[in-house]
Amino acid sequence: MAPTMDELIAEAERQLRICNSCRYCEGYCAVFPALERRTVLEAGDITSLANLCHDCRACFYACMYAPPHEFAVNPPEILSRVRTATYRAYVPAPPLPAWLRARSARVSAAIGVGALLLALVAVTEGIDALFRHGGPYQLISYPALLVTVLLPTAWSVAVMLRATARYWHDTHGPLRELADRAAWGRALIYAGRLAYLRGGGGDCYYPGADPSPARRRLHAAVFYGFAACFAATLAAAFMQDILGIPPPYPLLSVPVILGTVGGLGMITGCAGLFVLARRGDPAPGAALGLPPERTPDEAHDEAREQTRSAADYGLLIGLGLLAATGLLTLLLRATPAYGLVLIAHLATIVVCFCVAPYTRFAHSVYRVLAIVADNIEAASAADRIS
Repeated sequence: MAPTMDELIAEAERQLRICNSCRYCEGYCAVFPALERRTVLEAGDITSLANLCHDCRACFYACMYAPPHEFAVNPPEILSRVRTATYRAYVPAPPLPAWLRARSARVSAAIGVGALLLALVAVTEGIDALFRHGGPYQLISYPALLVTVLLPTAWSVAVMLRATARYWHDTHGPLRELADRAAWGRALIYAGRLAYLRGGGGDCYYPGADPSPARRRLHAAVFYGFAACFAATLAAAFMQDILGIPPPYPLLSVPVILGTVGGLGMITGCAGLFVLARRGDPAPGAALGLPPERTPDEAHDEAREQTRSAADYGLLIGLGLLAATGLLTLLLRATPAYGLVLIAHLATIVVCFCVAPYTRFAHSVYRVLAIVADNIEAASAADRIS
């Protein structure tokens, strides 16, 4: 039986109290200075520390009390489990029929959305429009395209805003403190530099027991690739709605350049992270040791599966498909296949945006909020000292 949230919080508190007494790892990341500022650990504190942790694993490999020591101190593992539990707590899954709860649900949903879009095209423009390649609006009208994209976006934003308010209330307090511009400025710089993926300065201990910049660089490829694709969308909207220049755009235009660079970055980053996830060292997820009846190889395989949920792979696959179908619309826009590829891309957008709050995509929001809260607390502590 999976542990309850209360059990996870209790275990995290036990381990973090040992860490707070030892303080050997206080220079590794922001978690330990934040921990030292607390004399009492409440559930909200542990949730905030869990999201401040970026799973660099430097503390695990430096800890003298890590398994097989009887203290079994393993902050990356327990904080990861707390994070996962908080995702479900703040954005509970909506009631869905059994076929939408299956592992293949997103594929089924994408096929369903694609079928609806095909029906919309057939009714409004005629089925022959699928084989035109003069631009997206020969296939689907601009208002219909706008509604198709904005509805799932608005849904995700509304869900995440509610979750953000609950998370901040539970982990920090008054919502008015979210207006601290200085804390936001510092937090966005840290997040943009992926500073906390450097561990104690030598990068993450991932995918093995030696520090490597691979995870940080691949995260940067996904993050900045997604940002470039978003900028490409804004540039296309500016050219169309302000300058009056409709798509398709030339290869050397700003939307195409940004979208191409961003798409390639996302595909590279997602593929690399997928490979790292399959190769990752399972030790931080095996804090309880080996039962005598299991061999080390069996425990290794089980631990790796336990530390990698379907949500991890689902997010990487979803983002990769989003980028891949977007690039295919560019590569095939002058061919009869353009219409079907565009439908596939729009279906991927709708599904990815609808389910985003229920995947690990939400952790980016909580982590930024944790960094903002940490900066507010650090500034307040410095003011008290001075």
